[in-house]
Amino acid sequence: MINTKLASSRLKDISDVSTVRQGDGQEVLLLFPGRYRAPNPQVPLSLLHLASFLQGAGYKTRILDMRTENYNDFKIGDPVFVGISSMSGLQIRYGLEFAKKLRASNPSCPIVWGGVHPTLLPEQTVANDCVDVVVRGEGESVIAELANCLRARKPLDSVPSITYKSEGKIKENPEGPLVDLDSIPVDLPFDLLAMDKYPSIRAGRFHMQTSRGCPHRCGFCYNSIFNKRRWRGKSAERVLEDIEHMLQRFPNVKIIDIIDDNFFVDRKRVEDICRGMIKRKMNVTWRANCRFDYMAGYEKEFVALLEKSGCTELNFGAESGSDRLLSLIDKDVTTDQMIQSVKNLKNWGPTIEPYVFWMSGLPTETWEDLKKTFALMDRLSATNRKTQHIEICVYTPFPSPMLDSYGSEFKLPQSLDEWGNVDVFHFRPPWHSKKYVDTLQSISTVTRFVFYPEARIKEMGMAYRLGYGILNRIAKARWKRKYFGVPIELRLASAGTRRLRGY
Repeated sequence: MINTKLASSRLKDISDVSTVRQGDGQEVLLLFPGRYRAPNPQVPLSLLHLASFLQGAGYKTRILDMRTENYNDFKIGDPVFVGISSMSGLQIRYGLEFAKKLRASNPSCPIVWGGVHPTLLPEQTVANDCVDVVVRGEGESVIAELANCLRARKPLDSVPSITYKSEGKIKENPEGPLVDLDSIPVDLPFDLLAMDKYPSIRAGRFHMQTSRGCPHRCGFCYNSIFNKRRWRGKSAERVLEDIEHMLQRFPNVKIIDIIDDNFFVDRKRVEDICRGMIKRKMNVTWRANCRFDYMAGYEKEFVALLEKSGCTELNFGAESGSDRLLSLIDKDVTTDQMIQSVKNLKNWGPTIEPYVFWMSGLPTETWEDLKKTFALMDRLSATNRKTQHIEICVYTPFPSPMLDSYGSEFKLPQSLDEWGNVDVFHFRPPWHSKKYVDTLQSISTVTRFVFYPEARIKEMGMAYRLGYGILNRIAKARWKRKYFGVPIELRLASAGTRRLRGY
């Protein structure tokens, strides 16, 4: 049951005062939460999108990335509002840390939250003292209208897709239209960020979003609720325009990292993008997320086209080697399709590396299920030696369709603060015994050092690379023997790494 106890409202339905020009040079501050000096922050594209729409409406916009700038030294000023984007877990904790400081220093400044978590639990989120408005779903289509109303101190009942406090009550406005992805400006305001502080940019790797959503029903994924299993993509021509612009603006870019949840939904669009990259002789490689059931059904010509256009890596979510668990989480992928996929890449796109993601600790999982995961990982590697595995992460429950299946064994967080305290990287599934969970944590630690991609390691500092090299050899010996007994040396190293990263 969501707790809807209301904090004192700071947003009042104020009668319409004098009409003001849109923006009128007023400022909006956008915040990306995180730990200061996290070693590998990624460029917050979502905030750049919002900033571009705010600037188009006449607002001066600033972005504070807490990972690259110490917010204690940051001059907040008196913005029209502060917008905070957050996923579940530690981003909430850091966002609230900033919001509490803001509330104390400038109690009249509206605080607007958006992103995945606030969208999935809007009423619970807005009930927090440090939240006045929640933007549900995409922010680009409503951010300027919301800013105009807050700027003019007008009622918010005309702003679509928001949940907010008004006169001691929580109100929820109807959903508005989805943004046309091709309408997002090509030239995003990168000058609002210290781009040299992002290791991926220094390494020549640029993140790009070409589509949103996914039509599939994986039970652990936010997409079923956030995007309602809808998928939309930019046109192929627009994607090509984006890539060309990035290559011109950032001449050192060598790799385009497409961060779409599912890049391959529209095969014709992918073909047009690939052919366009070849025709325009773009000197860049790229990688994206795919599904095993897609790749298993592709034929030689399509896979060869991906490789020819510069594709060097495809990321797949395997999750488990147990068909029973795959059915439980509605993955709609079989282990046979996984084998066929890496075989197709080996035969028809031999330079493309399959990166595979795994999880453990799902409800009802047994040791026999885990042994099937180990066996499948080894079989995938034997089938295609370019296969690279990401660590076996311990499953952490976030707002998703699976939350209804845990029963009394797991008590859902009942407030935004409690969700901020969910230990994303150290979660201990209460539906398993302490002994079993200890083993899962050991497996996660070992596989993190066995399989962490070398390409990512190269983006880290020299000391990190040297330390990883030593621990990698120890972890590989453990993996070969499937021996996970209390890896003290790896856990200490992992704890130190996570401390640096802020989790």
